[in-house]
Amino acid sequence: MDYKDSKWADKIIKLQQKDGSWGYFHSLSNPTKEQPITTEQALRRLKILGFTINDKPIQKAINYLSNCLIEKIKIPDRQEKLHNWKIFTELMFSTWIKIFTIENKKANEITQNWTTIVNCSFENGIYDNVKYIKLYEKILGLKPKGGSINRFY
Repeated sequence: MDYKDSKWADKIIKLQQKDGSWGYFHSLSNPTKEQPITTEQALRRLKILGFTINDKPIQKAINYLSNCLIEKIKIPDRQEKLHNWKIFTELMFSTWIKIFTIENKKANEITQNWTTIVNCSFENGIYDNVKYIKLYEKILGLKPKGGSINRFY
């Protein structure tokens, strides 16, 4: 069912900023009265309401995320320290871009790298942490923080 003309969609769209974001990106950021929804939450909700890449709010948001992915724009979120922030944000931006379109070379490259890492880490039917770390280092060029499946990034 399509709810693009609903009051819920209208409320979300009215909160979208000129740059295509809804302020903070990540859902774990604390909402405020001025900023009641994150970009990630807005995209999830608009997707559920039937929005696609053919809709202007999604196009603006994907353009914003594409610019974040190539580091043309920096998100306002505070950098989390438990994992590699750059790798985490690249993976999140790429995932959200690919939910709406496969026409983004950088997002495709990043998700393909992660597909390779994860698939090879489970190649024998169970998780192989040694293989995961080796592939992570080879493909991403650095050591994973935490070094386990619980810390993909």
